Amino acid sequence: MATNTALHADDITQLGYVALQNYLKNKPIDQVATERPLLKALMAKKKPWGGGKENIVEQIRTEYGNNFEWFGDSALNTSSAVTYNTRDTVRQAYYPWNSAHDGFQFSEDYLLGNGILIGDSQSPRNSSAAGLVQLTNVFNEAMEVLRLGFEKILDQSLHLDGTIGVGGGTSLANKALNGLDFIVPFDSRTGTVGGINRATSSYWRNNFDTGSGLNTFGTTSPTGYAGSALLAPMHTMWRECQKNGGSPNFILAGTDFIKSFEIAADAKESRYAVQPGTAQAPWNMDPSLEIKDSGTFTGLFFQGVPIIWDPVFEDLDGITGAKVSNGLTVDWSKRCYFLNTNHLTLRPIQDNDMIARKPPREHTSYNYYWGMTWRGAMTANRCNCHGVIMATGA
Repeated sequence: MATNTALHADDITQLGYVALQNYLKNKPIDQVATERPLLKALMAKKKPWGGGKENIVEQIRTEYGNNFEWFGDSALNTSSAVTYNTRDTVRQAYYPWNSAHDGFQFSEDYLLGNGILIGDSQSPRNSSAAGLVQLTNVFNEAMEVLRLGFEKILDQSLHLDGTIGVGGGTSLANKALNGLDFIVPFDSRTGTVGGINRATSSYWRNNFDTGSGLNTFGTTSPTGYAGSALLAPMHTMWRECQKNGGSPNFILAGTDFIKSFEIAADAKESRYAVQPGTAQAPWNMDPSLEIKDSGTFTGLFFQGVPIIWDPVFEDLDGITGAKVSNGLTVDWSKRCYFLNTNHLTLRPIQDNDMIARKPPREHTSYNYYWGMTWRGAMTANRCNCHGVIMATGA
């Protein structure tokens, strides 16, 4: 093999690593397609965590520690003694971070089959232009599917509660990220989130409704609300979320829930008279947007906030165990989440957010390896401003 026409074996790994770095820089994972709305929304407001410890920490205020007193008597021109107290109003929520990896390999035989010659000669490395072109072509496809596959599994994991391992390889459930169904489950009266016990800390519970009323447990196999009965409980939940930290700004729903909401919205004669975001009507459907419906935007609004269809919900219904939410069996397609993205955050570890990797070659094989890793967690610094509600799909 002529050395002036071959790529040096040591250069293969470095060239691939540089190519992957440039790819992620110029076409970063943040540029998520609209069919993954949850991942897109969280990526847009992610906050890197700079700490090097085992947990990501969120500071939360649990009380005011009031020492308010009325004092004094204007008629007697006297003042009674006042008191002062020591206040301990802040707690910390601890979220363990998780590590994710995806990677690919090329064997020398595969590279040779694609016209890429490789050698170990220590003579000057005059890599052939043809070899570099072929290597670039092979890498373009590998990097594209690496990115798309990483997005898919990360997005699914952001929905789930961390007990279900998704993805290929040796993905383990107990090492998965704790996602939406962990932080905002149906029946939030129990469980520990961020190290805080919800059974004893009511302020740390999200709102939920499976068809039995707000924050009321009905059955482990609930059915939700039919369309005609859906709007009133949605308003009840909205007010409860609004009371505890601001209005939801992101509404995410499955196909069956959207069907029920459409039935409920159709029953309101004023639905076409008021544009989204105005105060006259709490729900409405803009017909012009409905006609132009594209991607995940449904043309439906609630309290002026767009209802976004999440196609991943239907995918999750096909994953074993994904329908179980804190002991309740609830189809994802029948769910709707009221979320406040100011209090639900994706926290990648600083300098560990979608980084290119180049593991060393093994001495027992003629393979070359490249990968991508991510470390971080989804966190909440307030839970009672979020809610999840269920509909029947009819």
